[in-house]
Amino acid sequence: MLLIFTGCNGNESGVNKTQKYTDVDSIHTDYLVRYSDENDSTNGSSFGYRNIQGEIIIANGKYQHCFTDTFKNFAFVFDDKLTKSKIVAINRNENVLFEAYMFDNGPDWLKDGLFRIVRNGKIGYSDSDGVVVIKPKYECADRFENGIARVALECKIVENETDPEHTITESTAWFYIDKKGNRIK
Repeated sequence: MLLIFTGCNGNESGVNKTQKYTDVDSIHTDYLVRYSDENDSTNGSSFGYRNIQGEIIIANGKYQHCFTDTFKNFAFVFDDKLTKSKIVAINRNENVLFEAYMFDNGPDWLKDGLFRIVRNGKIGYSDSDGVVVIKPKYECADRFENGIARVALECKIVENETDPEHTITESTAWFYIDKKGNRIK
C-alpha cells in the first residue's frame, strides 16, 4: 500500500476544528499534523500540531514556524523567544533534542539515511526517527553519500567570493567516517 502525505499552508479558517483529517484506517493515529490559524490576531502567524482526530496537542501560538508538516517522533520548529533565533528539533513533550544544521534555507534533509544536527556548536548525525547515531563532535561535516561522509575536527568557514550566498569549509585534516562514526580513511 502506498501512503502519501502532502503539506498545505495550514490556514484553517472556517474548518470544523473537531473534524478528522482522514478516514483512512491504515494511517497511524499517532502522527501529528501542523496547523495554523491566521485569523488569530493575538499570535500573528503562528503554528501548532493536532493529532489525526483533530485534537490540539501543541497549541497554535507556541511556535512561530513549524518546518515539519507531519511528525511522529520529532519536528523542526522555530521560536526566537525559546531558542535564541535557532531552529530546533523537539519531541512530542516539546523537549529540545538538538539544533538543526541549516542547509539551503532550512534544516538539513535526510541523505543516505542520516542528516546533520548541531549540539554545542559541533556537528553530528541523526536518523529519520530523530535518534542521534553519531554524536556531535565535528567542526565541519558533509552529508553522507554511499555510506560515508567527509568530516573534520578542526576547520574554518570562509566566505565564498564567487557565490556570496554560500560559504566554504576549509581544513587540512579532513577524513571519512562510516554511518556508525568509525573513521575509515
